[in-house]
Amino acid sequence: MSGEVKYWFTGQAGYEMDCGAHKKLRVVFAMIDEDKTSIGWYLFASKADAKGQKECETTDVLITDQFAHRDDIGRLIPHTFKKKIAIDELASPKGTFATLSIEATKTSRLMGCRIARLKTKAGETVTFPFGMQQDWKPSPTDTEIEGRVFFLEKASFEEKKFPLGPQGKGSKVKIDGAVL
Repeated sequence: MSGEVKYWFTGQAGYEMDCGAHKKLRVVFAMIDEDKTSIGWYLFASKADAKGQKECETTDVLITDQFAHRDDIGRLIPHTFKKKIAIDELASPKGTFATLSIEATKTSRLMGCRIARLKTKAGETVTFPFGMQQDWKPSPTDTEIEGRVFFLEKASFEEKKFPLGPQGKGSKVKIDGAVL
């Protein structure tokens, strides 16, 4: 595919997963087509070292705390891709390497997020921002967090349903599950 295409981005929720001695971050965000008719749901999942990943796989009790949310759609931030992609082609369902930066303070109501170093299906490496409402400041912030972005699902865009997030069973498993 060639040519440019514009999409809108916004965050939906952020979670800190506690596997014991190790913590992982999960951030759900949306990519909305320019005409606001379709939405692609994506998940950033932070990487753990081998020991941390094993601990997350074998833990009986996985504690998940939500650190960010959206009461409504919030501010949509535009991004124009130089190489045209479909709404489900930002990242693979199996995961595509990326980094996440979170800018937050203990007193701020909003948190800024930035996905970087993400290579789309069209081969373009992109960086784009989005925001969420902050419940509390997760750790780590103000640093690049390595992980993977996963395509979760595509749906018709309905602004009033946005706070509910992705509704597919497979999406819920990826968001809540210990292993990715």
